[in-house]
Amino acid sequence: MLSDVPDYVNHAKKNIRFNLRDDEDAFQSTFWVQLALFVKGVAAARELMKQGIQPQFVAGHSIGAFAAAVIADVLTFDDAIKLVYQRAKLIEEAYPDGYGMGVISGLTEREVKKAVELSHTEALPVYLSNINDEQQIAVSGSVEGIHTAFQHAQKLGARKTTILKVAIPSHCPLMADVSQELLELVGTFTLNNPKIPYLANHTGRILRQKDKIAEDLALNVAYPVRWHDMAEICVESGADTFVEMPPGNVLTNLVKQAHGTTKQIAAGEVGLEATRYLINKWKEQAE
Repeated sequence: MLSDVPDYVNHAKKNIRFNLRDDEDAFQSTFWVQLALFVKGVAAARELMKQGIQPQFVAGHSIGAFAAAVIADVLTFDDAIKLVYQRAKLIEEAYPDGYGMGVISGLTEREVKKAVELSHTEALPVYLSNINDEQQIAVSGSVEGIHTAFQHAQKLGARKTTILKVAIPSHCPLMADVSQELLELVGTFTLNNPKIPYLANHTGRILRQKDKIAEDLALNVAYPVRWHDMAEICVESGADTFVEMPPGNVLTNLVKQAHGTTKQIAAGEVGLEATRYLINKWKEQAE
């Protein structure tokens, strides 16, 4: 995953004082995955920008928000990798066992909230989490609580329920302490107002103030990521093409389902050269 971005890997090492792991065993760990996703996303986006591709908006899902902030020049890469390292460390240490995340498909946000309310207890907490699509919504908390929520969701007509390969209850109140530590840490860095409008994770709205973006970066681990709203705002503001940085195509598929009239590219699938070619071709056709 990181073999083609050695300069960024070396730069990260200088800031966090150890090598990034890039092997199959490492990617079973949320800690290593977060660091790798951040580095890979920034490297790919910067390469496209060097080739003349300039985004009108930046948006990242969860850890991707930090890469988005770097691309918008809110944070330097050096400062952001330190934040990402601390975030990954705190998250992994917070709930070592018995917690995680799941996805419920085929129900609305209101219906998932009902399933969660019927399932949540102090001993086995479960919370509504990321709003990925109108009917693809994540839940976070204790694994037992998630399974109980799945049972209620199925009774309410859920099409599918899936436990994610994530051993932490991200994007819910269980991460409030982590979020507070990150808020204090981000306050020690110098931030700039964004050169590119930034979409907030926990509200879905466009942000243009550095303080608000700093808050979003710190708080997104304790609040649901409202990806569906983020994409909706982009489209309402004139976006007609979405480009997902490597790796993967999950966000591309979500946008395609919700906004079929837009164009989407998963750069990790087609490569950066083909991504640049397609964007320039579509731009010429539009003109």
